[in-house]
Amino acid sequence: MNSERAVGIRRRVWTVLAVSFSAFCSLLTVGLASTSANTPAWNHSIGLALNLVAAAALVWRHERPWLVLALALVGPILFETDATAALFALFAVARSARGYRLAGAAVAVWVACAVSLLYDAHRLRDYSVLTIGSAKPEDGSQMHQYVVAAWIPLLVAAVLVGLVLASATLIRTRSALVEAEQVRDAATERSDVMRDEMIRAEERTRIARDMHDTLAAGLSRISLFAGALQVNAADDPEKVVNSAAQIRATAHESLDNLKSIVGVLRGTGGSPDAARHQGIDAVPQLVQSARAAGMHCTLSTDLAPGDVGVLSGHVCFRVVQESLTNAQKYAADQVVAISLDGAPERGIRILVRNLLSGKSSEAGVGSRAGLRGLAEQAREIGGSFEAGRLESEFVVSCWIPWTA
Repeated sequence: MNSERAVGIRRRVWTVLAVSFSAFCSLLTVGLASTSANTPAWNHSIGLALNLVAAAALVWRHERPWLVLALALVGPILFETDATAALFALFAVARSARGYRLAGAAVAVWVACAVSLLYDAHRLRDYSVLTIGSAKPEDGSQMHQYVVAAWIPLLVAAVLVGLVLASATLIRTRSALVEAEQVRDAATERSDVMRDEMIRAEERTRIARDMHDTLAAGLSRISLFAGALQVNAADDPEKVVNSAAQIRATAHESLDNLKSIVGVLRGTGGSPDAARHQGIDAVPQLVQSARAAGMHCTLSTDLAPGDVGVLSGHVCFRVVQESLTNAQKYAADQVVAISLDGAPERGIRILVRNLLSGKSSEAGVGSRAGLRGLAEQAREIGGSFEAGRLESEFVVSCWIPWTA
């Protein structure tokens, strides 16, 4: 708002100067022409009246540039007066016109300036703008009146028109550059907003994926414990108590994980790493929890000494967690074999396999949303992921770099 106000004030100031200078030049021309007997008084008087109207019309030179230019050309072309208003009008026209229209306007203004300066060249030397500074002869003789060559007024008119066109082109180019910078800044701002939205969308997707993985694993274990509780309700009170304790512990653990993830989503929780990035060191505990839920699991590890990258460890944990969850749903009666093999120079290979059971055939393969999420996580850190049936087994194979 302040910049627009400053532009409006600056334009009004230039308008006042243009109108005042045009009127002053017209009055000066009448004063010089009245001393010459070459033209009658009515000639330069009418020219003065027309030029004063043109000077006043300069107020609207930006709104109606062609009309103002036409008014400014009548006086200097037909009568003995100046073409200052025509030059100002040409400047306004050059701000918007291009091509042959601008060329025609420039030629018309050049003609007006040339006529005005030709009148000036035929006045007495002391009353001509072109020769008013000429020195008198040293012998004191009278200076000859007609000594200005005809090409000089034409050249001066061409120089004046050229200066006006050059100034208008310069200002027009600068305005175009400013507008281009504003467009670029607006585009940059929109790009920043889109990038922020993409980052937020990716973060929401990642949090939703973690919520799925965490809750699916916990709820699957609760389902198995509840099934065991139902089977052992009348046989072994000790197993009933143990199953109930496992259900409670698993429910509390899942609820705590959910609170941590929601806290991160709201911005009121702890560190995102604490809520989401469970590493490769937690895999044995994950397998132990599956065994406590009644699954048959084997874990084989052959990892070189050293610290695994945070993201690599997190993806490894999620692969094992999702594989165990799927096995709990579709092959709870089969043995799940898990192997971890890796070193800094060759990365980490996670392999989970189990035999298919009749239950998996009846239930199908589910939505596979968890497997797709694992594939996305592995690719994000430069790894690979494959999962599917291989003859009589369901195999999950994943490779990830060591230090991601």
